[in-house]
Amino acid sequence: MELEHGNADRIHGASPPVLLAGAVWLVVYFAARAALQYLRAESFAAMATAIAPLLAFFAFVWVVQRAVRRADELQRLIQLDALAFAFSTATCVLMGLGLLDIASGGLEFPPLRDWWPMLPALYAICLVVARRRYR
Repeated sequence: MELEHGNADRIHGASPPVLLAGAVWLVVYFAARAALQYLRAESFAAMATAIAPLLAFFAFVWVVQRAVRRADELQRLIQLDALAFAFSTATCVLMGLGLLDIASGGLEFPPLRDWWPMLPALYAICLVVARRRYR
């Protein structure tokens, strides 16, 4: 099976639009998190600031969906495999963390909101595993 030069880049890594959209989302998220410390709780500005990363993430998902639709069948299969493995693993980890939080009896356990960076990292690991499987 021959590939066009443009598709070869997508096989070995994320496309530039996906990387850019992911970087924008992270910048907006961390900027919002920092700004929320200085805004009055329950104010319109605080609510709008809290929603901004959601819009940036929605844009990121849209860019990723476009990239997946343009990918060949093998790349779609790899993405599906990675997502299925990452989703089930993340569900297991979050369930375990939630139960440990309950079992700790209120001890200083990191709140679940601080565990979200694990999800993209877990997906990246699962993507590497899926790519190796289909070599």
